Amino acid sequence: MLRFIRKHSKSMVVKAFLIILALTFMLFFGISDVVRRIAGKDYVVKIGNVKIGPMEFKAEKARRIGMLHSQMMDVDESKLTVSILHQLIWENLVDQASKKYGIVVSDETMKKYIGGMEVFRDKEGRFNANLLRGFLRRLQVPETMFLESSKRSVVDAIIKYPLTFISTATCMDYYVRAFREKRQLAIVELIPDRFKVLDVPNPGILKGFYSENPELFMIDEARTFQILTLQESDIGKTVKVEEEEVRDAYEHSSEREERSYEEMRNELGEGLRQERIQSEVNEKTRKIEDALMAGDNVEDVAQKNGLHVIKVESVSLANRDQKGTEALKQPYKNSVLAVAFSLEEGTDSSFSEDIDEKGNKIYWAVHLEKIHPRHLGDYDDMEAQVLKEWLKKERREEALKKAGHIVDKVKSGERLEKVAKQNKEKVIVTQWFDRDGKLEEKKDEKTSAQKAAGKEKNTNPENTVVLPQSYQRVVQEVIEDVFSQEEFSAGIKESSGSVYVYQILEVSHPKEIDKEEGKKFAQELKSSIITDMFQQLVSYLSKIYEIKINYDMLKEINENVDSESFKEMF
Repeated sequence: MLRFIRKHSKSMVVKAFLIILALTFMLFFGISDVVRRIAGKDYVVKIGNVKIGPMEFKAEKARRIGMLHSQMMDVDESKLTVSILHQLIWENLVDQASKKYGIVVSDETMKKYIGGMEVFRDKEGRFNANLLRGFLRRLQVPETMFLESSKRSVVDAIIKYPLTFISTATCMDYYVRAFREKRQLAIVELIPDRFKVLDVPNPGILKGFYSENPELFMIDEARTFQILTLQESDIGKTVKVEEEEVRDAYEHSSEREERSYEEMRNELGEGLRQERIQSEVNEKTRKIEDALMAGDNVEDVAQKNGLHVIKVESVSLANRDQKGTEALKQPYKNSVLAVAFSLEEGTDSSFSEDIDEKGNKIYWAVHLEKIHPRHLGDYDDMEAQVLKEWLKKERREEALKKAGHIVDKVKSGERLEKVAKQNKEKVIVTQWFDRDGKLEEKKDEKTSAQKAAGKEKNTNPENTVVLPQSYQRVVQEVIEDVFSQEEFSAGIKESSGSVYVYQILEVSHPKEIDKEEGKKFAQELKSSIITDMFQQLVSYLSKIYEIKINYDMLKEINENVDSESFKEMF
């Protein structure tokens, strides 16, 4: 064929054939790439004008996974994805910033930098190029890529270097004392459900509330699907291993000289049986997957292959225990739901391996039958829920109104305990706590009285008062506000459906600071300040060189990463 084309290359027929061939190539290989570029899907992350494509990203991830596996380290792929993206973004920010500000790293500097790495030095402490080449060969990293990465590391260090000269000496004592400061709160909890709503709303008010708050009455997306299950024990019933096969396995065993055939017979037989079962399972599941992909009827495929079918009707992730999930009693329920909510309508998953409720190995696949989209429920069907939500809103507003009244009283100079008593509300006084929210142990007054009377201290646990969990949570949530306010200041916090009013009762300052503690804190503080300034630098550079992370593309290449992972950094 190729000889014919070369021989008649000037022929109109051959030219027409080549044009058709070129157009066909463009149709199947070129146009998709052009479309991806037009649609903005030709990158995973874009830093200024630099684009990191899907193939480049996947190659980098595969390389790093290989490195970790070679070092016998576990891999958390979701965290690894975020880590790779962070590094790629920062390296390219540094690279572009260095060019803009004229930071040039000479070859001599790079030679000293790489030559100074301990891992590339021989026993005499001299740089050994062969050690470097071997290192790169094991990691499958080209020398040029390593040099570019190392150069970016040097530039990175140059950019960060001025931050290391920050001095905190003049204000260190103040910071240490402030950091060791402790506070104590009085807290009143107002529970909205205990507030009465006297006026019953008319239908017009409820319909208006329904129209203004559609997000409260949205019915979550639900899915109807079938689970096809295959028991390993069913396959195992037909699998047999002949005595000759066991003996042959023994003859090729590395333990043959140490153990007799009789000792190893059952072990080898079971091993061969399991191998055969796994082989048959793989073959059977592959044929089933092919049949489903070809569009064969699910029920027919299940019947033909002896599969058990579990039908699940209209289940949503928000309420996975609702009616319709009775069939999902198996221990791998969450795995099934995760797969079911990742499929397109009318498609099938591949088979997964799991353990059923009886402890037997099972293989399952999901056929997604129908997707019921998220939608606003009909008012007539939801009237009771609308009334419930309206009453919830009214009660919350009443609780907030009362909380505001209490705070106004406290701000006028009254103590929270007194105002709470006037309003017939209970007050909880917390233990002392620090900026990390760590609560000190609180002792009952009887213990102090016994001590004052010269009696032995009662070590009965009943004398230790532990702050209720809900109040501990509130302490954690208001720490930032509490440590920025003065003594006797008051505030309001909503948490887990309750409204809390709090007042700072006392502020405790440490009298003396241990020198070693102060030194340690100084280092921690300086490190924290440098980290914060570096964070600001990253944020600043990310605005100059616009950063775009293509979450759709990440999803397309099966990377489960969302914007929350990058909120703090960018």
